[in-house]
Amino acid sequence: MAKRRKKLLIFSLDPNIGRFLFRTVHNVIGHEVKVDVLSSGQKMKRRIRPDLIMLSNEGVRQEAAALFPHTPVLVPTRIITCFNLEKLLRLPGGKKVLLVNDPEVATMDTLTSLINFGIDHLDYIPYWSGKKQTPHGIDTAVSPGMTHLVPGGIKNIIDIGPRTVSSYSFLCLLDALELDPVYLEKFSNSYHNLLLESSRKLTAALDRSEILRRHMEVIFDEFEDGLMSASEDGTIDRANSSVGRLLDTDRKALARKNIYALLEGFEKLADLVEDSDNGFKSAGIYSYKNHKILINKIPVLGSKMKSHIFTFREIERIRKIEENVRIKLSQNGYLPKYDRHDIWTRSEIMAALLRQAENFAKSGMNILITGESGTGKELFAHLIHRSSARRDGPFVAVNFAGLSETLIESELFGYEEGAFTGAKRGGKRGLFEQAHGGTIFLDEIGDAPITVQARLLRVIQEKEVMRVGGSKIVPVSVRVIAATNTDLKQAMLQKRFRKDLYYRINTLELKIPPLRERKEDVIYIISKYLKDKYKISKNMPPETVDCMMSYDWPGNVRELINTAEYICYSSEGKMEIALNHLPENLTTHYRDGLERNLKAERDEFSRMKNHLNCNAYSKDIVFGLLSVLKERKNKICGRNSLKRAMLERDVVFTEGNIKHFLKTLRDIDLVSIGTTKQGTTITPKGEKFFHYLSMVID
Repeated sequence: MAKRRKKLLIFSLDPNIGRFLFRTVHNVIGHEVKVDVLSSGQKMKRRIRPDLIMLSNEGVRQEAAALFPHTPVLVPTRIITCFNLEKLLRLPGGKKVLLVNDPEVATMDTLTSLINFGIDHLDYIPYWSGKKQTPHGIDTAVSPGMTHLVPGGIKNIIDIGPRTVSSYSFLCLLDALELDPVYLEKFSNSYHNLLLESSRKLTAALDRSEILRRHMEVIFDEFEDGLMSASEDGTIDRANSSVGRLLDTDRKALARKNIYALLEGFEKLADLVEDSDNGFKSAGIYSYKNHKILINKIPVLGSKMKSHIFTFREIERIRKIEENVRIKLSQNGYLPKYDRHDIWTRSEIMAALLRQAENFAKSGMNILITGESGTGKELFAHLIHRSSARRDGPFVAVNFAGLSETLIESELFGYEEGAFTGAKRGGKRGLFEQAHGGTIFLDEIGDAPITVQARLLRVIQEKEVMRVGGSKIVPVSVRVIAATNTDLKQAMLQKRFRKDLYYRINTLELKIPPLRERKEDVIYIISKYLKDKYKISKNMPPETVDCMMSYDWPGNVRELINTAEYICYSSEGKMEIALNHLPENLTTHYRDGLERNLKAERDEFSRMKNHLNCNAYSKDIVFGLLSVLKERKNKICGRNSLKRAMLERDVVFTEGNIKHFLKTLRDIDLVSIGTTKQGTTITPKGEKFFHYLSMVID
């Protein structure tokens, strides 16, 4: 089934800006995403249901939210494109110019961008629609594509072109639309082409060296990497701020120095592309003040005098950017779904286990979670990830029971293009790579084939992975949480599980108790589930509670939740949950238990009756005494009143007889004898025994 194309809506304050942003985005990802554009106040010609809205600025957020209340919104950082900057540089220093944009926040952003670009020799007067005062005495206006807002009377209008989207904002757009980050390079190239085109126009149009110098500084400082330009003999004529920071030197101090003499202070670690005189670039990795730096030497072709541009890029910075991108992209679909609030319990055992899990999370060690099926092992894995230092990284879960043996290796470790028939073009990253910087949850690890366990051990131990059909080692930083309901020690004895893998994953162990060992959670979980999911609260008669509490719940919490779903529909419209609203397996188990208990009780009463007879006590006397106590259940019944009541039944007792007799009945829990004047009462067991005697007395 073909993947649905996502829909992006560009919502702008001005139609011209909207069309510009549309072209900017559509030219890069238009074949992947359906892009629409809508301007403030414009009526929709057809119904639009976007997956994401990109605003031209914050000023239209409220209107967009009113039209599309549930759609996520992205407000990109926008930067100027250098279009027509040569016209600004021709203006004399200190000249007042009207800077026109809309709304106010966009106008101030444009002002900041111009100053950051080094176009700071002008006195900018911000102006936007709705501004109360219209400036006087100004003959020049500058605007990023909003020239129609320029007040009348201003003759000289310089349009520097609509502001485009920053590279970081475009990366956020790709992330929000779940697109490959490779499109960022295409977008960046188009922006760099704008910069280069601006450079070409400036070079052709301007003949003043100071203005050209200003422009080159602007272009150089646009790059985050360190940049130097040098003549053929190595004399440095220009350096940007980034290389100054990297070398801990004022960039102005680098001018006129020899770059080859400077590089003698660097230790070469490796040649990536060897230096040559054939006009191609070279590259190498160097060490400088404990920093590893990638240096590229790029020849400038087409100039009358041969020169080079040197780029300096810190390896650690490259690694961090790559790691951040990998983490960001891996989070698409790999976010933890549960936290501590999703583990419902009133059990002291579980409360202690939760505290232990959170302590384990801080350690960073590998964890093995054991427990029967349905006890909530995955919930604990999510909790541990959320409580760990890797909480901002991806959480990738893989269930070995749900993967065929032929797919496990390619899913876990990925594969290279052409590794096997049906392999995707370009290959595929495995789950360990996608979990880089976060946590991988290996569920039902006891079901992992023995052939895969050796590769698992290497990945966990060496923290590196090699794709199927590949030869390149990919380093991965992941925290492993494994879970199983299998007895791994027994599996090791049977040679079904590797001992070395067991001790690698079982650094810390959490044992989740089954539901039958924490029965206090049964009624709590069912009641909370019905209330939270269905907003219903119902009474439970004692026999319903007894039924659920007597059941052992072999499926644990998973079975309990299924029972709650059954109850929701079977008791619909009722105020309480009766016994007949429970699943048949529960009620059958309950009735069978009652039957077993009743039989056991009858057997016990039979033995008690025989015991009383063997001790020369007539069952008729026992029956009579229990009958009196039952009749006077709510009254104080001392030995004298018992004696009188038995005399009325023609049974004569002495004081010693009745005292000895009541003690015998108390010893077998048929009566309770109070202290002082509390008297004697029949126990619940005594009432049952009385009922039994009433059926067996001839």
